[in-house]
Amino acid sequence: MKLKQPFGKAYKNLIITTDNEVWAYFTCPGEYVIGQNKEKQEKHKRIWNQFLQSLRRFEDFELFLNPNSYDLEDRLKAFSDSFDIQAKEMGDNVVSRTLENLESHLSVLTTEKFYIGVKLSGLSSASSMKGRMNERIDQIVGKVLAFNHYQLEVDDSFLKQYQLLEAEAFQLVGAVNGRRLIEKEVIQAFRYHYVRGMKTSFSTDFSEKEKYSLTDSILDPGKEQGLIEIRSFEGTSYIALLPIHKFAPNLVLNHIVEMVQSLPFPVEFRLKGHFEPLKGGKGLKGKSTRAGKRLKNSAKESLSMGDAEMKSSQFNRYALTDLNNKIDMRVPILKWLGIFCVFGETPDECRQHVRTVVSLCQTRNVEIVKGLADQIFLFHQFLPGNKLGKEKNWLHYTTVEGITEMMLNVDNRIGDNVGIPIGMISEIRNTRNLSPKEIARSSRKPVFLNPSIGNQNDIADKKANSPHIAITGPTGNGKSYLAKFIFFIYILMKGKGLYVDPKSEFFDWIIQVIQNPENQKNFPATCAFVQEHFHQVRLDPDKEENKGVLDPFCFIKNRVAAKDMAQDLFEELYDFTNAREKKSRLAMLDGIEQVLYDRDQGKQVGMLHVVDEMLKSTHEEVRDTANLIKKSVQGSLLELAFSYGENDGLNLDKKVTVLEVLGLDMPKAETLSIDYSSTQRKSVMLMMCIGKYCELFGLRDRDESTVVLFDEAWIFNSSRNGRAIIKAMRRVGRSFNNTLIIVTQSVKDTSEADDTGNFGRIFAYDDKDEREEILKHLGLEVTEENIDWLKNLPKYHCLYLDLRGRVGKMLVYCPYDELHQMLQTVKRNESATAEMAFVS
Repeated sequence: MKLKQPFGKAYKNLIITTDNEVWAYFTCPGEYVIGQNKEKQEKHKRIWNQFLQSLRRFEDFELFLNPNSYDLEDRLKAFSDSFDIQAKEMGDNVVSRTLENLESHLSVLTTEKFYIGVKLSGLSSASSMKGRMNERIDQIVGKVLAFNHYQLEVDDSFLKQYQLLEAEAFQLVGAVNGRRLIEKEVIQAFRYHYVRGMKTSFSTDFSEKEKYSLTDSILDPGKEQGLIEIRSFEGTSYIALLPIHKFAPNLVLNHIVEMVQSLPFPVEFRLKGHFEPLKGGKGLKGKSTRAGKRLKNSAKESLSMGDAEMKSSQFNRYALTDLNNKIDMRVPILKWLGIFCVFGETPDECRQHVRTVVSLCQTRNVEIVKGLADQIFLFHQFLPGNKLGKEKNWLHYTTVEGITEMMLNVDNRIGDNVGIPIGMISEIRNTRNLSPKEIARSSRKPVFLNPSIGNQNDIADKKANSPHIAITGPTGNGKSYLAKFIFFIYILMKGKGLYVDPKSEFFDWIIQVIQNPENQKNFPATCAFVQEHFHQVRLDPDKEENKGVLDPFCFIKNRVAAKDMAQDLFEELYDFTNAREKKSRLAMLDGIEQVLYDRDQGKQVGMLHVVDEMLKSTHEEVRDTANLIKKSVQGSLLELAFSYGENDGLNLDKKVTVLEVLGLDMPKAETLSIDYSSTQRKSVMLMMCIGKYCELFGLRDRDESTVVLFDEAWIFNSSRNGRAIIKAMRRVGRSFNNTLIIVTQSVKDTSEADDTGNFGRIFAYDDKDEREEILKHLGLEVTEENIDWLKNLPKYHCLYLDLRGRVGKMLVYCPYDELHQMLQTVKRNESATAEMAFVS
């Protein structure tokens, strides 16, 4: 067996092989397709079916999927340029640890890059008989030169000959959004084979161009059985090439290429294909006829001996009949050979990867063999520029549709291209007794969050224009943990942050963490930033200086907004809808107008002045209503919102503010508003005041970025006035560089028919009462399969709809120990620790 490497020369996106054949190379981006979207899967297959059929004229082609460097360090460095100068030290520390964590876990973070190679030589681009004859002569000369180890010169006549053919191929790959490779990418695609598994194999940062330096590695198939040891100046690695031996009789829905990409290590896929001639001396029709005769004779022989025809023979006759039908219909038939390739730094690591790939493929009735004695042959066969040879092992004859059923060139990554990772794409199903860290180790695809692009409209593939974020799901699933993690990332950027904490717990947690001497020693940058820039505003109605800080007449400067907010509060506190209360309602509205007039005259005013105006009424029922309102306010939480204007309104100007209100009694989400207790109703009213303040916080300065995290935001949907406030908060959005992060119980809270201020990012935890609504809202088909998929969402996982409209399952994971401590909502007690220690 004579083996040689085919690389001769590279010119732009062309390879001229040592046999003087010419191949053109292209790449195309992965299409985001997940198994939960069957319609999109089938559309993707149709596109690739049409594309591959269009390559029929070129006869020979190759497809390969290589791991490609994510350039993590460069991406993180570019992202860190956006940090606020006040948060620079902490941000740089987080970036440094991100790089360290991912490199220790993955060695090199990679993405997949899909390549298409098309053989141009052997075809004619001439329009005249003379031109075609000249091209044929050139091809013969090229073969003669190759036989004597000479190569064609790349000159003007050469380029002219292949320019039209390359342009034709380029037009065809446009169907899958393909682009031409540049010369350095072509060289790297060939060089990769001789350094695969080493860190430098994923990068285009190299200087070699000559074939002797590109292939300067030692391939040793004898040291480790079934593996090739590659040794070069750049290191040592071990690779295994695994041919696809056998499929189930029907290739439909095997999706095997898509499946291997979900593994926690890179897996290459390579395919060499040749369109077989259907008729003629070497055509499939003749081969089919001869095979039919053999099967017929075999069947006759079995019957003559009294034996029943074997099922395999029956299936072969059926397949042969189907093949003849396709030949008569001139359906393109491909002869192809496909392999998966894995590598490792050690033989044991490589063999473990082999076992995982073989086992995974078996689940789809795809048989992968190890090809122990053919590793060197397979290595050379799948080098770029080699066409499919005369080998007989592991060959497949299928339609193009059969190849597309493997789901070529799909991607399941979600999130942003740069940023801080907030989790990992996780395909693991059995997470019982596993910690988030252990689950994260089973994935190689981080989910990055970049706060800076939410309101940018010049990003080509971004579908959502809203910067807002919604986190939905029932209590206890981890919504607040994720929300606070995201908030920490946002406050690293320029601008101000406001965290509204109805539970009054977050600030206590973070102070406890940063005052821990061990944390101060290990995480000084984080502790210093939090100590200096996190400020607590705890509104206590018992303190005189807090009375009236949420009074609409004190903190809302706009006349119309102040009037609307004041009216909303009075209507929430007292039912003015009763027909007997018309006079009281009219007196209340007149009182608001009078107070606003007094404020315009420079007087100190507040909500209690409206009540005093009502007490001046000549109607007894109006005075009774006013007295009832005043008594309800006195000595209660509402003294924060009802005052005589003796204190200034709330005004927050720090880098980060945690706003709390003591004494809140928040109702449960499932409690109907008519069943609220008096204290709960007052708590809801204060939340409305805070919601209005959050809106104004985002509107203060168009040039300053702001982020507002509102926990328990579902409360706004308990009343008409509350819904209006949350809608107004959402509409601040892009024009004022404001991001609203809401934590709410229901995915229904994220949209209304008359509200155009949608959420750009949605994180949805499973809710047994809303599975259909969750799937619909995230753009997934409502099927039993998808409902079960959502139902079986493991602990610590949620669905994420990102800015590009992609939906995927992700593990929420914070690898930064001090932040993880700050994000907690429940402290584990001794009993829980003991319980976990004896888990079986």
